[in-house]
Amino acid sequence: MKRRGESAAAAWLLLPALSFFGLFIVYPFLDVIYTSFTSWDGFSRPVFVGLKNYRTLAQPDGLFLKALGNTTLFAVYTVVGKNVLALLLAVLLSSRLRLRTFYRTALFLPVCLSFVAVGVIWAYVFDPSFGLVNAILFALGKAEPISWLGEPGLALVCVAFVDVWKWTGYHVVLYLAGLQTIPAELYEASALDGASAAQNFAYITLPQLVPVVLINVIISLMGAYSVFDVIFVMTRGGPYNSTQTLLTYMFDVTFREYHIGLGATVVVVLFVLVIAMTAIQNRLARRAEA
Repeated sequence: MKRRGESAAAAWLLLPALSFFGLFIVYPFLDVIYTSFTSWDGFSRPVFVGLKNYRTLAQPDGLFLKALGNTTLFAVYTVVGKNVLALLLAVLLSSRLRLRTFYRTALFLPVCLSFVAVGVIWAYVFDPSFGLVNAILFALGKAEPISWLGEPGLALVCVAFVDVWKWTGYHVVLYLAGLQTIPAELYEASALDGASAAQNFAYITLPQLVPVVLINVIISLMGAYSVFDVIFVMTRGGPYNSTQTLLTYMFDVTFREYHIGLGATVVVVLFVLVIAMTAIQNRLARRAEA
């Protein structure tokens, strides 16, 4: 009887949190799933259309597949760039380097900046007429200005560079935390064996950091597939949809074309992709721990 009373009291205590979770998390999620099966412009009554929106996304000549390809390419650029650069910088900053605290602060500073402000600043830096990049190239003898954000082959690379510049400091902090967990005895034993710095990195540092590497990869991967603000500010998905990503495409079809059902479908597909990436990461993490 006492246990039943304690259970009832616990249920009442959990009720506010469960109500909040159901109202603001579960209900909107279920509503998005339902909306993905409808045709709705946001004003008239939604019309149930079944899998029509999903078939629209799967069309080979549709913009969704191009956005998915651009997002995947953006993910490759940023995941590799951020993790390789962050790992190398973390190893360097973990050594007895002069002004080490200053360098750590300077690397983390871009993380604290608004991505909208970062996008505006870098849009000016890459401007073909008065941008800093072309000014430097002109000083080095390059006469013709380059339209960095106006060329389909360059725009996505430039935006990925900005993302790497902003978030590398965040991953450096995670790698520095991982480096501090490596036992110093391992390096002392390798020093007695006459191992070089490269051998220490390959046979001690990197294997010990596998769980941290997996965490950094999945964080940067999920961030890449949910990128929106920097691309919206710098290129608006152009030129010629060369920087169109999943979320910029969702924004266009939802708030410009008023095809809210199709936009909800993009969100559902993105959610499935994120869940799949998380499951893969968890499996790899368990294998690394074993």
